Amino acid sequence: MQPTLRAPGHARKLEVHPETWGAMCWLVEDRLVPGADVSVARMTINAEAVSPTHRHPNCNETIVLLSGTVTCIVDDREYPIEAGDAVFVPRGSAHAIRNETSQAAVAMLTYSAGARVYESIETRE
Repeated sequence: MQPTLRAPGHARKLEVHPETWGAMCWLVEDRLVPGADVSVARMTINAEAVSPTHRHPNCNETIVLLSGTVTCIVDDREYPIEAGDAVFVPRGSAHAIRNETSQAAVAMLTYSAGARVYESIETRE
């Protein structure tokens, strides 16, 4: 396999959720780098927003907060984190990220699979 450069300005997949929780910018995944067998994304969590609760039955996820302060919710347990902190999300665990501040937060996400399976989880308010 050859080295491949995926700078944020050259990412091929950007999922934007305007007026909701934020955005995902995929830097590495099997669709971008065939055979990568891992995924890396930059996630922006809007101010006063929460990402949808979901799980990945086929991979682990690591969340590294680059800027801001958020709360990671993993299997109903809350982990307040700030820039520089990391949270490991085991395969199949329900999780979400909540930003209760007035500033957007940015995280780097890594996954142990190049093709993640995403299962949405309905939450009751």
